[in-house]
Amino acid sequence: MTPALAKLLVASLALLAIAPARADPRRLSEMPDPRGEFIRLCAPFMVSRYSRPEAVCDCLRTALRGEIGDADVLDAVLYGVTERGVPSISATWLPPEKRSLISLTMTAIAEPTMECMFGNGLPKKRLEGVPPASFAPSPSMPPVQTLEP
Repeated sequence: MTPALAKLLVASLALLAIAPARADPRRLSEMPDPRGEFIRLCAPFMVSRYSRPEAVCDCLRTALRGEIGDADVLDAVLYGVTERGVPSISATWLPPEKRSLISLTMTAIAEPTMECMFGNGLPKKRLEGVPPASFAPSPSMPPVQTLEP
């Protein structure tokens, strides 16, 4: 390796080390690993509610991607999940011309979201064998008894 090439290599590596990574969390679809990044940001909200938070987050992402065709709206909803733990959209996250899609989008994703979080619908079918949410009663527990005389 020539000295000039070595200096160029060192200078370019130093520039890369100094330049901060500028990933916009509102653009989850453009991240190097969009699925992994979404699950990393989503799972902390699901830990207290579900025994398998990663599976719920993955189901949510799959269901949302299947229902929402517009990239800007999809990114806004995914960002809402990572900010609040549930699918949500703020009008400020979308360009003005797409804000009219918010109510239609929320209506379209309501059922798939509920299926991922509480049911066993289509988005969750590929998660066969995953235990139910941690707050669901276990089939091995005895039935609730009433204490009325």
